[in-house]
Amino acid sequence: MSDRMKPILGALVAGYVINFALINHFFGPILANDAPAGAMVPAWLSLAIVSVLFILFYDWVNQAVGAPVRSAMIVAVSQILILDVYFVLNGTRGIAAAGAGAVLLLVGWGVIGVVYGKLFDGQGAEATDY
Repeated sequence: MSDRMKPILGALVAGYVINFALINHFFGPILANDAPAGAMVPAWLSLAIVSVLFILFYDWVNQAVGAPVRSAMIVAVSQILILDVYFVLNGTRGIAAAGAGAVLLLVGWGVIGVVYGKLFDGQGAEATDY
């Protein structure tokens, strides 16, 4: 870990500085002036659209990682970090909702990873890398 400490700390500082600047000076002002006018599509259709996008993204991640369940957990943990950790810390989401959301994400992506692995030819033992 000591050989990774310098890049970890460098990435931490760079990430904090750039995100602080972009959130406060770019995204924040846009968000403050951009009230949604309402749903663009019905709820069932928005879920269908985002599901297709999620699975295409997941497939791309899995092509790089090569382990379906591990890929699913990478996607799930990424979502948990912003939706359930960051939003709790900044007061946007409550702890109970965050816990429930984390469970939903881990179970949902876990099932997706297992099914993808079982259906993907040539994955072998990596199909169940849990």
